[in-house]
Amino acid sequence: MRKKTALVVVLYAINLFLFAQKPLINLKYEQNYTPTYDELIEMYELLDAKYKNAKLIENGLTDIGKPLHTFIINSESEFNPETIKAQGKSILLINNGIHPGEPCGIDASLEFADNILRNADNLAEILENTVLVIVPAYNIGGLLNRSAYNRSGQTTPYETGFRGNAGNLDLNRDFAKCDSENARNFNRLFTKWDPDVFLDTHTTNGSEHQYSVTLIAPSPDMFPPTQEKFIREQLLPGLYSTMKKGEYELIPYVSWMYSDPKKGIMMTQETSRYSSGYASLFNCYGMMTENHVYKDYADRVKSCYQFIEVLAKFTSANSKEIIESRKTGIKESMTAATYPINFDLDTTQFEMLEFKGYEVDNKQISPVTGLPRFGYDKTQPYTKKIPFFDVYKPTQEIKIPEYYILPQAWNRVIERLELNGIEFSRLPNDTTMEVEVCYIEEYSNASRLNNGHYFHDKVTTTSEVQKIKYYAGDLVIPVRQKKIKYLLEQLEPKARDSFFRWNFFDQVLDQREYFSSYGYEENALKYLNEHPEFKKKFEEKRQSDQEFAKNHRAQLSYIYYNTEWAEKTYKRYPVARIY
Repeated sequence: MRKKTALVVVLYAINLFLFAQKPLINLKYEQNYTPTYDELIEMYELLDAKYKNAKLIENGLTDIGKPLHTFIINSESEFNPETIKAQGKSILLINNGIHPGEPCGIDASLEFADNILRNADNLAEILENTVLVIVPAYNIGGLLNRSAYNRSGQTTPYETGFRGNAGNLDLNRDFAKCDSENARNFNRLFTKWDPDVFLDTHTTNGSEHQYSVTLIAPSPDMFPPTQEKFIREQLLPGLYSTMKKGEYELIPYVSWMYSDPKKGIMMTQETSRYSSGYASLFNCYGMMTENHVYKDYADRVKSCYQFIEVLAKFTSANSKEIIESRKTGIKESMTAATYPINFDLDTTQFEMLEFKGYEVDNKQISPVTGLPRFGYDKTQPYTKKIPFFDVYKPTQEIKIPEYYILPQAWNRVIERLELNGIEFSRLPNDTTMEVEVCYIEEYSNASRLNNGHYFHDKVTTTSEVQKIKYYAGDLVIPVRQKKIKYLLEQLEPKARDSFFRWNFFDQVLDQREYFSSYGYEENALKYLNEHPEFKKKFEEKRQSDQEFAKNHRAQLSYIYYNTEWAEKTYKRYPVARIY
């Protein structure tokens, strides 16, 4: 009887073990269906309830009033970032649904979470060195705005979310400028977790080719030397070679230089408006998958899943080196004398990349209009070596200052510095300081709105040293701190996605003091009489310039704008430098 009872217990334990290994989540991507927002959160709640080493956490609200969730997976029931970092584990942060019409990462991350928690294929080994932080859906407002007519360039899945968020912003243009509640709370959680590796999942409708998944990789030239070397020699070769061993091969995102990819493609550089560019500001290895919209939805989900698995395994296997390379990279940034703020693609350097595409066909006839259209002939696949340009050269560098001085009036900028954990102090007393300031000489406004802003494109400046009065409460920001790249990219006006370019300092472009020709006459005459050297220059200009001599307003303007009457603050960029 005892033997029989023991056997029943063993069989029960085996059955319990086998039952625990069954998938908990039932996804329907094979049936061309992606979860709704409510279904998605319910499934993560199910995983949270079943597994003690996983937790669904709310991280403030999004623009539609729903919480921004993260789903944490660890090897144990420890979910405090500081404790996890102290244990020497690396952090992999995966963001999904920033464009809810591109949902393959939503499904893939959910399936991966289920599989790693039930230890399918020994995936739980990843958790020995790495903690996963998954954002189930970032653009919740867009995900709730679900329709079969949201994404005109794709046929699957049947229904998806909308590209814009509840405030009609493209959230993948908002990471540094933070107009949305989504971005503000993402900045907070990114600061909280300080991830070592970051992935944002997307879908692209670019060129037609044979691949289901492509990669926008971290641009090596945007990182300090140690990290640049790690990206070129270990990270990218490791990801590409491992993906090639699986069902889905990976290539760089097909960023066109020509209409026919056979002539060459180039690596993109993502600036801080984008998720991966934002991640790079903190020496984090940030990247995006771009699944191919013309492939079946199941293919896109599976290829995205394969990349997530490969990336997670790489992060875990190289955890210590990833962490150390970031630490070294930060030190290199902090001790550098100069910093590059603009780049151009170096068209003299490239490698030959195997590319599996389809022949371009400019003679296709549209079945809709009956007219010729551009397209690809899928009956003519090819595999050829094509040039891949992946080197960028700096075109503009700045000397790194020791401090920035920021008046407290610019509270929108200060809020964003605080969101990202920037260290600064405040002046205890009113004081006058000798600083370097720059003046905005020229700038161009975009002809159309860019995500709610008229972005400043071409920016030129001049610099000079001035003594300026500052007040108790104004900010003194040490530049050589861990987040030096964030400071330089956001506070240097000519940097590619600086706060200035996104209109945070536009008030200085608006002149406050003017003169009237009649009212200024007396002061102009008084100034000339009190400043004989200037009066001499003024008279010389009248004698040498006949048009000037005939123009009453022009002469008063010359006196006004070339003397102390001109307001010093007009076009003076508010962030001052101390070297």
